[in-house]
Amino acid sequence: MKIDYVCDDKFIVYLNKLYYSFDKSTIDVCLGKIIKRLKKKYDIEIYSNFNVECYINDNYGIILVIKKEYDPFSLYSKKTNINIKFYKDALFLYEIDDYFLKEKFKESSIYIYKNKLYIDIKNSNIFYILEHIKSILFGNNALKAKELSKTII
Repeated sequence: MKIDYVCDDKFIVYLNKLYYSFDKSTIDVCLGKIIKRLKKKYDIEIYSNFNVECYINDNYGIILVIKKEYDPFSLYSKKTNINIKFYKDALFLYEIDDYFLKEKFKESSIYIYKNKLYIDIKNSNIFYILEHIKSILFGNNALKAKELSKTII
């Protein structure tokens, strides 16, 4: 698990598929643990409303975008509300430096977007490339990058 602190009320959590399954009940339990970890590490108030976008990709795993909304009623009543939106089969584009990594993946595409190389891997051998990934585009950012980029065969 990797947690990126974006701002006071937004976090991105990366969950590798080797450690986490994709069923909703497991994700619900995992979210409770993640929010407790955020409280401990970042000292956030957990009695709030949390809006979570759950991007699920069969190759990589799960990326959670957690946004906290201040709610004085939740604070007063000591309640934590978690609203989850699931995006199954989400597109993940992986930023890389080396074009020749494509040779390791038969079913993949390379895109150039904003002068950076991104690879879209369509098979399950992603773990060979994880050490070469600089960042991951997902959600609307990945769709926009794929739409506006140049494809390299």
